[in-house]
Amino acid sequence: MKIIRITDRNRKRIIKKRPLVPSAKEGARIKVLATGCEHCRAMRNNTIEAVRALGLPEDALECISDIESIARLGIMATPTLIIDGEIVSSGKVLPVDTIKRYITEYFEK
Repeated sequence: MKIIRITDRNRKRIIKKRPLVPSAKEGARIKVLATGCEHCRAMRNNTIEAVRALGLPEDALECISDIESIARLGIMATPTLIIDGEIVSSGKVLPVDTIKRYITEYFEK
């Protein structure tokens, strides 16, 4: 599991250490809501590639394709990327580099 080290401005003192993703018992922190169209498949594949490139465990990512489950979450446009309960992108396919940047930026907060 990757550990994020948040340091002060001079990078001398570690302010906080925290895992990039929680243990599997806490559930996935990265979710892709994708129904199965061409754009949704591309977004799902890009997100899987980004998670693998960052060295995160597979259980950090959950792909939801059931339309009823997506509707229960109140999502009206797919594909949608959700990180730790926050909608990051909806209705467009993001490139792998952008997804990696969103994941690392979000967990460095």
